[in-house]
Amino acid sequence: MQKSYHYIALLKAVMRLSLTSLKAADVKDIASSVTAIANEKLKAEKEATTKKKTVGKKKQLHVDKPDDDLVVTAYDDIDDYDFM
Repeated sequence: MQKSYHYIALLKAVMRLSLTSLKAADVKDIASSVTAIANEKLKAEKEATTKKKTVGKKKQLHVDKPDDDLVVTAYDDIDDYDFM
């Protein structure tokens, strides 16, 4: 019943009718409470979706990876002096 479109419409109508007789400060207090609940729900949904995505992937540390900065030359130091 809670996933029905009519349930959401009913909640909106009940809230609208019940809040019309309240003062603005009271309506703001209720609105902030509803916003806090919505933020908690969004955070929980986001955590649930990120946990599903990151379960398969693990970060790895490549310790034995060769350095790309290493320059290897085919010439010896003696060849630098012999230019002919």
